[in-house]
Amino acid sequence: MESSQEKTVNFDQKFFTAVEGSYFRKSNETEEPVFVLNLGGEEVMLPFTGIRREFSIEEDSSDDQMLELVASGLEYVKVLMPGDDLPSELLTGEASWEISDDHRKVAQQRICMQLVSWMSGDENLITDPQQLLQIADDPAVKEKVNQAFEEAAKAIGLDSGNGDKVVDMIEELAEELAYIETLREQFRGVVSMEQKIKRLRGVAAKHRSILDSATSVAKLISIAVNEFGEEFDMADGQTGEIIAVLKNIASQKEYIRSTRNSVYRRLVAWDNLIRAWERESGQYTATVPDLLRETYRFLAPRYMNTDDWVLAGQAQNADAEPKTEQVW
Repeated sequence: MESSQEKTVNFDQKFFTAVEGSYFRKSNETEEPVFVLNLGGEEVMLPFTGIRREFSIEEDSSDDQMLELVASGLEYVKVLMPGDDLPSELLTGEASWEISDDHRKVAQQRICMQLVSWMSGDENLITDPQQLLQIADDPAVKEKVNQAFEEAAKAIGLDSGNGDKVVDMIEELAEELAYIETLREQFRGVVSMEQKIKRLRGVAAKHRSILDSATSVAKLISIAVNEFGEEFDMADGQTGEIIAVLKNIASQKEYIRSTRNSVYRRLVAWDNLIRAWERESGQYTATVPDLLRETYRFLAPRYMNTDDWVLAGQAQNADAEPKTEQVW
């Protein structure tokens, strides 16, 4: 396959463009990548294994490699269509999603404050965005930051007066860390979900089924919150010693991008649930039972012990709702 083709979703097999509007996404049920066709007003999902078999797509052929790229791409975007550009994570390593100037400012101020605390001999890490933004415009802090630039330049082996080079390095590093700050803010939506679900347990005493459901969901989402929190802590810890980071900025950028991709791939799947829970207050409403069931179905295969999940799936099998999609 030519390099120009590898930048976009293109296949030699004409099947992929035979039905207008066909696209790739992950299955809602299994999260496996599928090709979706609209046939007579009904969506038909085609797993990649079936496509490879039916069209004799050989291993390591150009179409086989493209299917692998599409599967990887769906970790970063929800939909890919033939002719679309592949996500930039696969092409350049850069993120395919946007960050705000506020997150850039928070990330840059965080690094600057690390430098100031390092210069004082008591390096510490501030990650609270509000605290960082509050001190960003303090004249005394700005003066200390400028002094820290010069001291850092000497510490990493630059000649005196090269503080501007440190500024450039910090801006480069802050651009990468801004993505972590964006994800940290999105993660607060998961924390808010957890708080509302736990609150439901206190107001659902008269609704035993809701109490049981909220308790089960609360246990699972606590596992999720802890796992995300640990990953953010690891990222913060890895970039905590600022002089070591600046001395090894290339490898640190690679680490930050790896963490960014890992968290984003898992967090993006929460989008619909986060929006749904944003409309809830943590009180019992008519929409709560269905939302709790939806949340449980989302969390269980991800955070429940495998054996328990299999047993739970078997128990619920008889009550499963009819599928609205056909799978080839």
